[in-house]
Amino acid sequence: MTRIAALLAALLLSGCVPASPDADTYRDKAALTLASAVSETRTVSRLLQISQDGRMLRATAKAQLRHSEDALDTATGAFTELNPPPTQDRLNRRANRLLGDAGDLVAEARIAFERSRTGQYPGLVRELENLAATMERLEGRLW
Repeated sequence: MTRIAALLAALLLSGCVPASPDADTYRDKAALTLASAVSETRTVSRLLQISQDGRMLRATAKAQLRHSEDALDTATGAFTELNPPPTQDRLNRRANRLLGDAGDLVAEARIAFERSRTGQYPGLVRELENLAATMERLEGRLW
């Protein structure tokens, strides 16, 4: 089921966007990808909070963490495959850096969860929320 969801996300995020889009299309794609990254990052943050409080079954949390990580990877991959217009190189660098940071941080959260390192959760939650807010600000400037 997760593979189907990831495939659908990839199709939705990459639908009808040429490999070398114009500047407006590229900005729209960046905004959509950042919005997806914000959603997945905040989902992982909330999941760590709920898990630390013992309000979620471990198997459910584990499945959602993996789903969020896969969805983030899919969205990021669809964006990074685009050739940015020369006028959007700055946006390309900024968005790719943020998306890479999000992927790294979500992976770090998954590993901490897998190893039951609950002492790391509060710091990871802060980092995830700060990164989500940064991505959200950039997304807002793109619309």
